[in-house]
Amino acid sequence: MNETVFTVMTYNAGNGLAIPRRLVPLLKSSQADIVGLQELAPPQALAIEEQLFNEFPFQALFPGEFWGKGLISRYPIIDVEQLFLYPGRPDLHGAIDLAGNPLTVILAHPPPPHLSLNGIRFAPKVMDQIQSLVKVAASNPPAILMGDFNMTYRHAVYTQIRASGLADAFHGIGKGGGYTLPVRLGPWRRMKRLNRLLRWLPMLPLARVDYIWHTSQLQPQAVWLGKDGGSDHLPVLARLVLQES
Repeated sequence: MNETVFTVMTYNAGNGLAIPRRLVPLLKSSQADIVGLQELAPPQALAIEEQLFNEFPFQALFPGEFWGKGLISRYPIIDVEQLFLYPGRPDLHGAIDLAGNPLTVILAHPPPPHLSLNGIRFAPKVMDQIQSLVKVAASNPPAILMGDFNMTYRHAVYTQIRASGLADAFHGIGKGGGYTLPVRLGPWRRMKRLNRLLRWLPMLPLARVDYIWHTSQLQPQAVWLGKDGGSDHLPVLARLVLQES
């Protein structure tokens, strides 16, 4: 039985917070083979396209603001499409040729939940979005579903995703709490002046909201947090093994 070992990385680039002179070295030194980016701003995408074509020759970049996403890879990207499951916030569905094996890669970034009388809950449209993403991943193995899910492992949706058959790569082998947010203040739309003054103030991450989910055909060897690249999030990396029968 042959094995293919590869490393994936998910990173919320903070809608421009991870400026190119920090983002590019972070990606270059990550040793990741496949990277999924959320909140990819146009200057970040341009820097990746111009400066990382040797390290990541295969790129599918869809820059925007909070909805921007990008998939970059050392392996060929054989297909990619945007999934319009939530208004104005498309997710990304890609297929990668992993040493002769097709690998489904889905990048997700659902809107955050809101406080209600019944607790912290996702809106019905967001629940539909998450359930659709999980269904696509579970139906197209081997598959990876990764991104900023705007929830912690205590949320009911986390339990629902695990019940679907997808595994949380960090669960069981990741060290510590795996907290990825907040490293600093995020790019708040309504408080731009305050954000400009305070966005470089370092903070202590207290929540794990960035995940790498995978189907059972993939097994994690190691999962760890990456270095601070300037965003309000930290990257998450996982070394995975695909066993070929």
